[in-house]
Amino acid sequence: MAKMPLSACLAGESVDDAEASTEPLSWWVAVICFGMCFIGFLGRFAYRKKGRLAETWLRYHYFNENLSPVIRYAPLNFVPTASIFALWGAVAVLSHLPDNDITDYAIGILAILSAIAAAVAVKRHLSGYPDEVKPQWLLEEERRRGIGAG
Repeated sequence: MAKMPLSACLAGESVDDAEASTEPLSWWVAVICFGMCFIGFLGRFAYRKKGRLAETWLRYHYFNENLSPVIRYAPLNFVPTASIFALWGAVAVLSHLPDNDITDYAIGILAILSAIAAAVAVKRHLSGYPDEVKPQWLLEEERRRGIGAG
């Protein structure tokens, strides 16, 4: 496929003959995305049950006012963030399929869904976390310390 020279573009010649070439994303992008997704869901389920990981996080991070809220409340945002990585991994896999309208639409839909998941994560972070998102043991610890919701 021949590329259209810049002078032809500036002269206003038609670009109908020139097609945009696209290359699939590297497989390592999909592996990293799915790995981050797995770590996120594993972290969320480990945090949901009050185990050693949750107690350590609670002791050193959650109630530490010196840390950024992004770090303090990270376990509460594991699911939307892991979903974003899963969707990006699916986009990387779909980029290896033959180019046609179906894969293009699927990639577009996955990109929109990942933007929605990102918006949910940002909204949760900015507006506080409702009690439905928090595990029961965390709610009990907040009540014990006299801290309200959010």
